[in-house]
Amino acid sequence: MTAPGPTHLDSARGWVTASGSALSVMAAFGTIYSFNAFAKSMAEEFGTGHGPISLVFGITVFLFFGSAVISGRLYDRFGIAPLLIVGGTMFCGGLFAMSQVSVLWHGYVLFGVGLGFGGGLFNAPLFALTAMWFARHRAVAQGLVATGSGLGTMLFAPLAQWLLEIHGWRGGMKILTVIAAGIFATALLMIKRPPKMEMGDAKRHLSLVVRSAPFWQMAAAGVFFTVAVIGSLGSVVTFAQDDGLPARAAVALFTIIGFSSIVGRMALTSLARPLGSVRLLKIAFFGLPVAYALWLVTTRVGGLEAKFVLLIIFASILGVSYGGFVALLGDVTAHLFGLAGLGAVMGMLFFSSGTGALIGPPLMGFTADATGGIGLPILISGVISAVGVVVLLPMTRHPVPLPTYVGPPGAQPLPVPVPLEAAPPRPLVPQPSAAGGSNGELAPRMIRPAADALAAAQSLPRATALRHAPPEVFWPVADETISPNGQS
Repeated sequence: MTAPGPTHLDSARGWVTASGSALSVMAAFGTIYSFNAFAKSMAEEFGTGHGPISLVFGITVFLFFGSAVISGRLYDRFGIAPLLIVGGTMFCGGLFAMSQVSVLWHGYVLFGVGLGFGGGLFNAPLFALTAMWFARHRAVAQGLVATGSGLGTMLFAPLAQWLLEIHGWRGGMKILTVIAAGIFATALLMIKRPPKMEMGDAKRHLSLVVRSAPFWQMAAAGVFFTVAVIGSLGSVVTFAQDDGLPARAAVALFTIIGFSSIVGRMALTSLARPLGSVRLLKIAFFGLPVAYALWLVTTRVGGLEAKFVLLIIFASILGVSYGGFVALLGDVTAHLFGLAGLGAVMGMLFFSSGTGALIGPPLMGFTADATGGIGLPILISGVISAVGVVVLLPMTRHPVPLPTYVGPPGAQPLPVPVPLEAAPPRPLVPQPSAAGGSNGELAPRMIRPAADALAAAQSLPRATALRHAPPEVFWPVADETISPNGQS
């Protein structure tokens, strides 16, 4: 008889938490990306070019992602509520203070630290939190949270443009402060940390993860991804205006990116079970160089109508690729490395992305200022995204073999059972992964006595132990086997 697993997994409470997480992500990303609607007016007031203004955006996004290396560990220790309270307060305080600045460099500190570091305190932990609430539907739930950034991009960009036209950029930021504060307060009431489960020694698990090749492939790909994507998100509105489009049409491109990113998130995560989340992550990344090639072509088109149509196609491809990659990242991380210390692992990956975010916007802005055109920075972004594809393509689709440590510091890793020599191997088939997700990647089965020993060693029901077991304890044997969900 199969022992019962944790009742919170895939529960209604988990979906409420995922929805609250999506709201927080929506407010954070939407507010930060609304900076692009204000950028041209700010540049005119402060008498500066693309480069210095784009640096405000770059610093903010760098701290937003980079602070995850701290926030992931804080989440593993304290939970999500303190991070959302402190981070949300910093976020709203920094946005209001930005509306009062008289010199641009103050914005580097107030907007960067307030929105960047403040938002970063809860952004990555919200994805880790959602992963802990789900097993079978983890990819879809992660996609729901990631959809928040697409909604924020789609809704806040036109809202910011409307506020700019009526109240100016300073008044617009004050109003956005009130809106963001209300959303964070609502989300705090919806979000709850799941019951604690034994995942092993998170610190030692993290040290093993960062030594693995797939971790560094994901980290490097994240740098190339954010250099290209965040650089273009920080420049697409101003570049489109420089290319002859009116302000509202330029902001509409940002809205299209947001909408198509939602489509990409939901479509690709819904396909994660049958096709595999790692495979889809690579496909999403491959769309980026295609999008930039099309964007480069638009700079050579003369008519505004034809140019706008091509830019809409570019924005749609960019949004689907960007949204799909972000939505799948959490599920791929859990699949490859397991749930132990997931907040810290994702924090490290978000930090690498933050490094790229610091490079991308100023690279595009200062290059445009130096060359007097937008063609070269677009070309550079396309090349960088293509390099990222090359880095990510060889990455394995299988869970990374990592020992699981259970018990006090100094405990030895759980023994890895040896498959019966007399048992003939059989082909592996797609089924729930050993890391606990149902994402269509290949996962073998496990000898029944070894499963019982694993459960006893962790003082957990067998189904629970298997759902979070390391991949190396599963073997492709023919007899007396059970799958990671505890079924014979």
